[in-house]
Amino acid sequence: MAMSPEGVIRYWSNAAHEESYIEINAGLQGHEGHSLTQALPLGCILTTTTNALYLMTPIGSGRQLSVTCRSLGTSQGMLAGIGRRMSSFMFGSSASHSNSFSQSIERVHVSDGNNVDGKMLHVLTGVHLQVWSISDDEQKILFDVNIDKIFRDYMCEVIWEDECDPVDLHTWMIDLQVNGDDVMIMAACWNLDISSTIYFVFGSLDMRGVPQSLSSFTVIKHTAIYNEGIEKKLAQYRFLFLDAALSLAYVHTSDTILCLSVSEANQEMENTFKHTNEKILGAGCCDGQAIFFTKAHGLLTITATFENDFTFDLTSLTVNESAWKDESAILSTVGPEQLLDMSMSTDDNQRIKAAFLLCMRKNIKDAQAIVDEVLPSSILPGHDCFLDRLVVSLSRQLVDDFPASDPRWAESVPKDMVSASSSLILHHQLEDKIKALQYFIAFLKTVGLWNRMHSIAADEQRVPTCRVLREHAEKLAAAVALCELHRVHSAVVDSVIKTALTKRSAVSSNSALTPQDLFYREVSKLDDIFWALVQTEQNLIQSDSVTHIDAVTFLSKANSVFEGVLRAISVFRQGPKDEFEQPTLQLQEEYVTWTACKHKTGLKTMLLAQHSLTVQHGIPECIDRHTRATLICQLVSLTEFLLTEESERVDSVKTRGGDGSERYADMVKAYEKDRYRLIQPFLQFEAYVEAAALAEKYLDFRILTQMCDDTDNREKLEHYMKLFSNKGFPQFVFNWYLSEGKQAKLMNQSMSQHKELTAFLQSHYNLSWLHQINMHDFIGAAEVLKSLGQQEESNLAKRKTFLSLAKLSALASGESEETVKQITEGRDCRFSWYW
Repeated sequence: MAMSPEGVIRYWSNAAHEESYIEINAGLQGHEGHSLTQALPLGCILTTTTNALYLMTPIGSGRQLSVTCRSLGTSQGMLAGIGRRMSSFMFGSSASHSNSFSQSIERVHVSDGNNVDGKMLHVLTGVHLQVWSISDDEQKILFDVNIDKIFRDYMCEVIWEDECDPVDLHTWMIDLQVNGDDVMIMAACWNLDISSTIYFVFGSLDMRGVPQSLSSFTVIKHTAIYNEGIEKKLAQYRFLFLDAALSLAYVHTSDTILCLSVSEANQEMENTFKHTNEKILGAGCCDGQAIFFTKAHGLLTITATFENDFTFDLTSLTVNESAWKDESAILSTVGPEQLLDMSMSTDDNQRIKAAFLLCMRKNIKDAQAIVDEVLPSSILPGHDCFLDRLVVSLSRQLVDDFPASDPRWAESVPKDMVSASSSLILHHQLEDKIKALQYFIAFLKTVGLWNRMHSIAADEQRVPTCRVLREHAEKLAAAVALCELHRVHSAVVDSVIKTALTKRSAVSSNSALTPQDLFYREVSKLDDIFWALVQTEQNLIQSDSVTHIDAVTFLSKANSVFEGVLRAISVFRQGPKDEFEQPTLQLQEEYVTWTACKHKTGLKTMLLAQHSLTVQHGIPECIDRHTRATLICQLVSLTEFLLTEESERVDSVKTRGGDGSERYADMVKAYEKDRYRLIQPFLQFEAYVEAAALAEKYLDFRILTQMCDDTDNREKLEHYMKLFSNKGFPQFVFNWYLSEGKQAKLMNQSMSQHKELTAFLQSHYNLSWLHQINMHDFIGAAEVLKSLGQQEESNLAKRKTFLSLAKLSALASGESEETVKQITEGRDCRFSWYW
C-alpha cells in the first residue's frame, strides 16, 4: 500500500505485478497524509500531519478488490488529564467524536496482542504513550501514560546527577520499538542552562501493567549539538531493536548507521555512508537481521559484532566498508577466493576478467601481469583477432549482465558472472552498467590494450573495436532514457516490451520476473523496442476494432518514446569524444552506426517507417489542433535525427575519399533525395515555420524555393538569396524557375540580383537578351539577338524575328547611326532584312 500526501491510496495485492492495482481517495478532508504503518491482516494505519488515525483495510479479491477507510476516533479532551488511566473505552464513529491528538504523533507501532484479540497499537506523541487494541469490529484505548515526565526524572538523575530541575529540560520522544511485553523508546534531551549538547537515551517500559517507571535506562555515547535546525534532524532518527539478549540496536538516519548495545553504553560503533548517491530510504528486520532499503544498493542486510567493523551483506555476497567510498563496489560481487580461481583459470576469458577486477581494486601490478601473459605485446593488432573479440565479448557481458543481487535471477546467473550491479532497481542497474563500462574502458587503457585494438566483423562490415564499445555506451544511455519514459508512458512501453520479447523468443520459467526485467537486462538488443513500436502501430492502424483517434493517440505516445530515446543518444554523442577515440587506428572503410543500419529491422528503417506512419496516418487523421501541433513537433525531431545522421555520414565519406570520389557523389545524391522526401511533408501540411527551419539547417534549397513560391513571399526569397549567396542559392533558384517553366519569375528579379542573373544567363543565351532589355542594355541585347538570328538555320521566320528584334533594339539604344549600322548591316542581316 502506498499513500500520497493528498490522501490518495494505491494498493497492490501482488507487488510483482506493478500494473495491477486499485486506487481510492481516503477522504482526509484537506488534511495531509504523514505515514502508513503495517497492521496486517487488518490493513495499514494511516496518520496525518494533523494527528488523525485511520485504518485502511483491503477487502475482496480480483476485480472486486477495494480498500475501506475507517477513522480511529477518540473523544474530545482525551489527553487533557495527564496520567489518567483509560481502559475498556469504546469508540464509535459519531460526529461528536474527534480522531486527532492534542500533541503531534511521532511514531506508530503495531504488534501482535498477547492478551487481546486483533492488534496492539502503540502511539508515541511528544508527551504520551498510548496503547490501543484494534480488531475488525472495534477499537479501544487500554491506557495512556505520560512518559515525558518519567524520562525527565531519569535524565536528570543519570546525566546530570540530580543537579538540574526536570522542568528545565527540552526533551524529544523520537522512536519506539516493541519487544514482547517491553517497549523500547529512544529519546533525546538538552539542558539549556548547562551546555548545548543533546544526549540520546534509551528507556524500556514493562507493558504488562500501566508503567510508572522505566525497567532500563541507557545513555549512549552518540551526541549532537543544538542549533536552529536540530528538530528536523532529530525527526530523521529511527532505530531497530533486534536482540533482547544482546540488547543490540541499530540507530540510523538517511546516511548513517549506529550499532550499539542499549544495556552497555560503551559498546557502540558508527558508520557513515560517504557514497554521494547513497541514501537510506527505510529499515526493518527479518529473522533477527537488520534490513535496510537503500537508494543505490536496494535491500541491504547488515551484521555487526563488537570486535570487528561492519560487514555489509548484499544478500549472499560480502562487501566491506570501503565499498561505500569506492564506486567500484558495483563490480565487487566476486570474493577473494573466486577472484584467485579466475586468475589461475585455463580460460583466457576468465583471466582477463580477473585482471579487470584486480585493476578496479587498485592492484595494477597483478592485473598487468595477467594481461601480459594472456595477451603478450608480441601479438600484432589485426582485424577480428582474439584481442578484439575478447574485448567486445566482455563489454557485451557487462551491458547484458544479470543483477546478481536480485534473488529472482538466481537460477539464470552464470557461475562465472561478474555482475555490474548490486541494485534491485532497474534504473540503478542501468546506471551501474554505465559505470562498469567506464571502468572497463579505463582498464583497457591502463594495461595498454586500448591502442592495440583494431576491428571486428559485424553486420558485413569492418567495425573499429572502439566504436563497438561506444555503441554499447550509447545503448546504455538510451536504455536509461527509455526506463524514464516507461514511467510516463507505461501502457505503451509495457505492450511493446512484450512484443519485443516475442521477437527475441525471451521467456523465463520464473514467474516472479516481469517482462521489464527480461527486456532491460539485454541492453545490447535495445533497438528491438523500435521495431516493436512500429509493429504495434501498424497492427492498430490496420485493425477494424481500433478507432482512428485511439490509433493516433498511440502513435503520438510512440513518437514521444522515439523522441526521448533519440534525444538521449544525441546528447551522448555531443559529449566528449576522446574517451572512445583511438588515434593510432586508421581505417579507410566506411563505418555505419547502429542507428543508421537499414536492414529489415534496423533502427534507421524503423525511423523512416515511423516518419511515414506519422505523415500518412497521424497528422491527416487529427481532428484537434493540439494533437496536430504535437505530431508536427515530433515529426521535426524524427527528421532532424535522420538528417543529422545522414549528413554526418556524407561528411565522413568526404573526409576519407575527398569530394571528387564516385562514392561521395552517389551519397550526396541519395542524401539530397532523402532530405527532400523527409522535409516536403511539412509543406504539404502547410507547416511552413518547421519546413523553413529544417531546410535552412540542412540546406535544402529546393524546399526553400518551393515554399517561397507557394506562399508568394518574394521578401523571404530575397532574404535567402542574400543569406546563402556564397552557397549558390541564387543560381539554384534561377535553375528551378527554368525547370518549372516560370521564365517570367526568373526575369522579374530585384536589382540586387541582377548581377547574379546576368552571370547565370550567360549560359542561357536565348533568355539573356530579355534581361538585357530589362536592364536597358539595348546594344547588348541587339548583339545577342543578331547572334541568335545568325545561328538559326532551320526556321526562316524565327531567324527573321531575331534579326528584326536586333535592329529594333539597336535603334532603341539611342546610339549613333554608325553604331546601329555596324550591328544591323552585314551579309546575314541584309539577307534577312530584304528577303
